[in-house]
Amino acid sequence: MADIVELPTSSIEFWLEQAKELKSAADFCWTLDKTVQYESVEAKLQGLATSLLEASEDVDAELKWLYGNLMAFAIQYLAIGILIHKNSQRFLHEYPGNRIIKLVEECGIVLNSIQKAFLKQVENTFQWGEKFPQWNVSISRDQLDGFQAKHSAGRVITQEEKKALDELFTSLRNLAVDSLTTSKTKQT
Repeated sequence: MADIVELPTSSIEFWLEQAKELKSAADFCWTLDKTVQYESVEAKLQGLATSLLEASEDVDAELKWLYGNLMAFAIQYLAIGILIHKNSQRFLHEYPGNRIIKLVEECGIVLNSIQKAFLKQVENTFQWGEKFPQWNVSISRDQLDGFQAKHSAGRVITQEEKKALDELFTSLRNLAVDSLTTSKTKQT
C-alpha cells in the first residue's frame, strides 16, 4: 500500500486537491438534490403523507444550501492556491477571509453577473455567521421552520447558476494547473 503524501498548504497542489474534493462533494449534493426532487414529485402523484413531503422539501433546501457553500469554498480554495503560488508570502500577515469575489478577481478572473451575485450572497451569509455565531434567541420550532423556509426559498440554485459556477471553477482550475505547469517547466 502506497504511503499518503501530505502536501504543504503553501503548495498549489494542496489547494487544487482540496478544491477538487469540495467540488466533488458539491456535485454529489446537486445530483442527490435532483433525486430528492424527482422522488418528491413521484410521492405527490402517489398521494403520500404531507409530513413526508415536507421532510423531502427540508432535505431539498439543505442540499441546495450545502451545494452552494461547497462550491463557494472550492472556488475560494482555488483562488487562494493561485495567489499563494504567485506570492508565497501573500497571506502571511493577512488571513484570506471570506472575500471570495476579491480573491477571484485578484487571480485575473472577470466574474459574470450570475457568478458575482451568487458569491456575494455567500459572502454575506459568511459575514453574518462570523458576526453572530451564537444567536442565543428563544424561538419556537414553528417560527424556526418558517424562517428556514424563507431562507431556503431565497437560496434556490438554478441550472444557469450551476453552469456559471462550474465555468468559474473550471477557469480557476485551468489557471492553477497552467501556473503549476509553467513553474515546473521553469524548474527543469
